Amino acid sequence: MTNKSIKPPSAARSSGWISPHSFLSVAVTLSVFFMLVHLVGFREHTAFLSGTTGAVGVGTRLSTFYGVIYILLYLGCVVIAPILVLAAGMLAFWQKFLSPDKHLP
Repeated sequence: MTNKSIKPPSAARSSGWISPHSFLSVAVTLSVFFMLVHLVGFREHTAFLSGTTGAVGVGTRLSTFYGVIYILLYLGCVVIAPILVLAAGMLAFWQKFLSPDKHLP
């Protein structure tokens, strides 16, 4: 008797969300969103960390919101995106050269 609820590693790989393409697309998406908020000028709103507002015409809550968005996207671009790129490269290498499916007759 076999348990059909447990998928083999090849089935998890073909599910779509664990693939080099999906890892790279998430990394690029994070980078593009960070670039957009940086170009728009959200960086000046990170001043809420010191207790001041980022811009004169923007309220404290909105400035804090913009600052939090900028910080989260910055951390995503600096911490998460490189990890995803490395994982995509390692997974592509694994699928190309070391996959057990390649060695089956």
